[in-house]
Amino acid sequence: MDPLINGKPMTEKQIQQYLHKLQLVDFEPAADLDTLKKLQDAHLKYIPYDNFDCLNGRITSLKRREIFDKLIMHNRGGICFELNGLYNWLLESLGFDVTSYAARYTDKLEVYQIRRHRVMCVTLNGKRYLTDVGVNSESPRVPLELTEGLIQSDGISQYKLSRDEFFGWLLWQKERGKPWKRLYGFTEDPMIDKDFIAASFWCDAHPDSPFIKNKTLSIFREDCNITIRGNFLKFYLSGRVKYRYRIRTGAELKEILWEYFGINVEYQLKDDGIDFD
Repeated sequence: MDPLINGKPMTEKQIQQYLHKLQLVDFEPAADLDTLKKLQDAHLKYIPYDNFDCLNGRITSLKRREIFDKLIMHNRGGICFELNGLYNWLLESLGFDVTSYAARYTDKLEVYQIRRHRVMCVTLNGKRYLTDVGVNSESPRVPLELTEGLIQSDGISQYKLSRDEFFGWLLWQKERGKPWKRLYGFTEDPMIDKDFIAASFWCDAHPDSPFIKNKTLSIFREDCNITIRGNFLKFYLSGRVKYRYRIRTGAELKEILWEYFGINVEYQLKDDGIDFD
């Protein structure tokens, strides 16, 4: 895809600010697989998934500069359209051959969900790799070669891709001690930033959207995925929740958000019983 179709690339200063946020100081990125692996791993560890703006009734901006300011300059996380939108911009700016696609989650069997997720494919040396930093649970930590039936591991879970007449490419996950399960599917219709506005607005405002009902946060560590679901902090290791802690006050929530997710956010949600002081 034309790297300018979404607009101008990042400036060198923006790239360095982004890499600093990813704790990749003095790293010299190149448009190669090693860099792609480092970027995806660091993104998952240092920029969290958070849906606080959705809970606050704000409409998510997909303007690149506004996403950059929110996630990089103001220590926030975002939903998939922000996380993968910004990541797509970085990859383009570094010279990667990247194309975005719209995906639909397939975790609920016999339920056809709308396309409310953004994924990217990067072409390197004649091979294509699926890369994604916007799933709010344990998901691929490394780029996956887009090859049907090839079983690949990120050290935590195994993954494979299959083909389906309706869903297109289907991504499967096998956590330790569990059977294979579907995560999401996507067809190869190239998408630009503006194509995701409608789905993002659905997440922000539609009554069926799960994003406006409960707190949903996620960040990765080497051996686990840390999440907040509603008022519970969970540590997910080896395919199972190993630690679960109930957040009882707004003060506790503030401390947890900063300690584990590196974000500082002010919000109020009457229905879940937790307000900041």
